Amino acid sequence: MPNALNPQRRVVGDRAVVNRDWIREFTGASVGSAARWYKVRDEHPKEHRHPEKERIDGTDFYDEKQFRAFYTWFQKEKASKVLKADPELYELHPDTIVSINKAASLLNFAGASVIRKYQQANPGYFPDAVDEPVEGPTGRPIAGFRVGDLQDFDRGRTGDKLGKAGRRPGAQAEAPVGRPSALEEALAAELSARAGEEPLTAAQLAAQHAAEAIDRSGYHPGLAAELSVQHGGPQQSWEYVVRTARAQHPTAAPKPSEAERRADIALAALRERGDVRGLAASLAREHGGSPDVWSRAVSAARPKLTGPTP
Repeated sequence: MPNALNPQRRVVGDRAVVNRDWIREFTGASVGSAARWYKVRDEHPKEHRHPEKERIDGTDFYDEKQFRAFYTWFQKEKASKVLKADPELYELHPDTIVSINKAASLLNFAGASVIRKYQQANPGYFPDAVDEPVEGPTGRPIAGFRVGDLQDFDRGRTGDKLGKAGRRPGAQAEAPVGRPSALEEALAAELSARAGEEPLTAAQLAAQHAAEAIDRSGYHPGLAAELSVQHGGPQQSWEYVVRTARAQHPTAAPKPSEAERRADIALAALRERGDVRGLAASLAREHGGSPDVWSRAVSAARPKLTGPTP
């Protein structure tokens, strides 16, 4: 059983300070999330940064006013990364009924399967379908949704229900410490909707999208940019995903060795995230394998950098 929280708030001079347990109680964050906010504080804009700790009677405390300001900014930043709906959604009358396919398009989901997965894995999160089905593209009855319900759902999307890389929120047993990649964050909603199915990492899901795109339309320059627009995440990350998918395609070149593959992944991560502490652990979590193996891959990739890391 985890230890009970012991939130503390003290007044030092003319300001209030709070401990880590107070922060966790106030925000509902896991111990890992609360620690990560402090660890990466220098990467945030100075005016919105998590406050520095100050030691009082053997316990770390943080300026309450500064933390509240940080958390307000953090929530807005998280909400801004939620997938944006098509403007057409708000041009339709709230009582209009649209098919599940149209609902997915209005919400900029990859397809109707995303909605079905939400309903299966997170009951009550996505609006219920109307009682009467609507006619689908082939004439077969399919689920329909009220536009007003879709609008309410879109307005309420803040990212709060999504765990890192689509995992359930909260501490993960024996999980390596490391920051989520931009690709993990971009695919978090879709990964969360897959709960209850065979689990996939963000890298595996991205590879699946790239392979399906190549099988459907063949490879062409600009495919990585298209996938970036469709699913989110940096184009540079998708370029690696597409290269890997092409290498595994029957008409493409032989598959590189595991060491080469890991070095390529590490190189893309170095360019995207910089040579940050915990990178090897993050890669181990995202792609499988031990942190030691990925540490060697990061070391092999460093000399290949053509310019300074961020």
